Amino acid sequence: MVEKKVNQKIRELDSQGIRVNIDKLKEELRTLRNAKASSGSAAKLAKIKGVRKNIARSLTALNRKERDRLAGNLHKDSVKRAIFLRTKLTRAIRRNLSGFQKNKKIAKVAKRLSNFPLRKYGLKA
Repeated sequence: MVEKKVNQKIRELDSQGIRVNIDKLKEELRTLRNAKASSGSAAKLAKIKGVRKNIARSLTALNRKERDRLAGNLHKDSVKRAIFLRTKLTRAIRRNLSGFQKNKKIAKVAKRLSNFPLRKYGLKA
């Protein structure tokens, strides 16, 4: 529940605000790591994980905002769209051949199929 509220607050900020937030969090992480090195309290050590996650959340939101800003309708349906703007899907789907590529035959096979097509027989019922 808390993460959702944090994420919502981060998304409402503009890019510059998110960058400032990231800088603050990184500074806090630096101080926590110094405390860890100088054998600080257990509460500070436990806080490191939360700060790292908040930095990751902020970076994710920033990346999303930058992508949306850049995307627009830039080469919307083109194959030559920037890699980071292309649809992700799954690796297997991205590697699949198109229908045309799957059905394509080499010249020798195509000639043989056209010269000797499969015969169709009518069966008596």
